[in-house]
Amino acid sequence: MLLRFRVTNFASIRDEQELSMVALDDHPDLAVTRVPLGKEHVLPVAGVFGANASGKSNLIKAMNFARTAVIESHQRWLPEDPIPRWPFRLDAESRTAPSEFVFEFIHDGVRYEYGFSLNDTVILEEWLFSWPKGRRLTLFERTALDITFGPSLTGHKAAIVDLVRENSLFLSAAAANNHPLLRSVAAWFGRWQQMASGARHPEPSELVDEQGLNLLRYADIGVIGSTSSRRPPPITERSHTNATAISRHYTEMTGLPSVDNRDNLRLHEDRLHIELLHQAQTARGREPLPWEWESSGTQSWLHVSRRAAGCLHDGTILTIDDLGGELHPLLSAQLVGLFQDRDTNPHGAQLIFTGHDVNLLGRHVEHRLHRDQIWLAEKAQGGASRIYPLTEYGRVRDGVDDVEGRYLQGRYGAVPFFDKSLLADLMEEPATDGA
Repeated sequence: MLLRFRVTNFASIRDEQELSMVALDDHPDLAVTRVPLGKEHVLPVAGVFGANASGKSNLIKAMNFARTAVIESHQRWLPEDPIPRWPFRLDAESRTAPSEFVFEFIHDGVRYEYGFSLNDTVILEEWLFSWPKGRRLTLFERTALDITFGPSLTGHKAAIVDLVRENSLFLSAAAANNHPLLRSVAAWFGRWQQMASGARHPEPSELVDEQGLNLLRYADIGVIGSTSSRRPPPITERSHTNATAISRHYTEMTGLPSVDNRDNLRLHEDRLHIELLHQAQTARGREPLPWEWESSGTQSWLHVSRRAAGCLHDGTILTIDDLGGELHPLLSAQLVGLFQDRDTNPHGAQLIFTGHDVNLLGRHVEHRLHRDQIWLAEKAQGGASRIYPLTEYGRVRDGVDDVEGRYLQGRYGAVPFFDKSLLADLMEEPATDGA
């Protein structure tokens, strides 16, 4: 489980910002997990709310950039290429200043802290600490290409040091070269799942299994099964008399690349299509619909719920950017509830999301967020993002105060400001070139 994540100088985040999953209150109703050999408990869910362009998504992107660096920097970042980081660009100093990423997490019953800093060309620092018996041990520390090891890190190391480049992480190199402990630690980063609302939801590659069907039935959207078909796209010869018209209509209906001629259209018929079965008032009582005809909400729920089910089964982390963008508020709350409930989340899976669904802040949904699960994002002067917890407002009483209403009123910040004086220009005649 993730305990804390800190990031400095990435995208709109200039100064160090922290997201903490450590509970500040007692939560007997939540699937919290105790930190090994500690008194802290870890939350299963955290949500980040704020205006558009406030930096919510950049927090998720920072996590994903750091994870990708661990997984790919040794094998996929080329020696001569710059590091693909994204520093804050709205002041001159930050463009060349280092970016830093730090994770505190629990893996295999041990608490770890792993972090690194880098610029456009080199890794500046990298470190890994552990607390196997409650006291911090240094596994390794790195400054540029100078790497030192603590006595607790056994196994082959010297040969791996020779393979580390200036622009690759030692942890990434150690995992690629099969160091037992460090490969296991690096695997923690690889087990994360990530999603973004609004992304294209591809047609399922195989029949939806019983678990997926139960999730669709649970959402009450009329889906009762799935089937496969080799029938062509919904085009008839009577309505289109030439291949060009067929191609154009097919593209308009599906959003897929054009089919240039009937031969290509017949090739498309040979591909197996997965279709969802819906309740219908027909002789069979059910009818399949092409995936392109399914609503964005149905497509989104199938993908996000299946991804969530996998994380719940494995006890891993799921990050979702813009949760609820395509889902009914009650359905978003049910997804949150899967992670909040001990019965459906017995292995310590976590959900970290951004969104605008303020129903999750209120008292009108079954699975609301508690005050220490709510984080806010806003832009400060100068364009830098600030990520801060609702608990900064110590007077907030969990389950008593109208958090949703107060948030919408701007009592906690992180809402857009509307300058209505600008609307007057909308009614003026546009200037012409000769004006």
